[in-house]
Amino acid sequence: MLAALVVIALPAVASADTITFQAPATGANQGSGGPNQFNLDHHEAYTWRIDGVNLSGKTITSATLTFRNISNWDTNKNMLFIHLLDTARRAGVNSFQDAPATQVPVIDINDDFAGTRYLNNPLVAPGTGNTFLTQQSFTTTGRDFVYTFTADQLKVLSAYFLNGGDIAFGFDPDCHFWNDGIAFSFTTAPTATPEPATLALLGTGLAGLYYSRKRKKQQAQIIN
Repeated sequence: MLAALVVIALPAVASADTITFQAPATGANQGSGGPNQFNLDHHEAYTWRIDGVNLSGKTITSATLTFRNISNWDTNKNMLFIHLLDTARRAGVNSFQDAPATQVPVIDINDDFAGTRYLNNPLVAPGTGNTFLTQQSFTTTGRDFVYTFTADQLKVLSAYFLNGGDIAFGFDPDCHFWNDGIAFSFTTAPTATPEPATLALLGTGLAGLYYSRKRKKQQAQIIN
């Protein structure tokens, strides 16, 4: 009987939902020709803030950040630093100049979302939650790069969304990266909680099981 009650208490299987956000293009016909290019200039650092996400009753089960057909503009040393932020000062895509425009190629390969540079970053308020995701270098040959969040990073992502319904990504490209667009996708599933009717049924069943055992015990004592 107890085994049957445990089965009854299991939540119903529900379908998962996947939500995708596309970063707006940073300029007309920039990048390598795709429809939603996000041009990553080596003289800039960027934030992309995503708003209006409600995770009530949901759990994030997976998440990816995709750069379509990304490549470096030349063969010089390069690095793209990527961070997950709790939020950013302004909605959408924003940037600030972090290297002199005359510096070609860029020789300052440092992460503007780390250390003292992060504390002085005008795109983010002091004390904003910040989680490093990855740093990647690219060749002149375009390729799709997909970053998959780890289990611990999914927990951080959920916590950031629950703190105001928004998150942001910090990108610091230390060289110039063409690409056909950046997309962020995450999948959610309903939080596994028994429905009230199931809880009531479970409580009734356990109470009946307890009463049945108590009655049998009393009968055994009388016989003895």
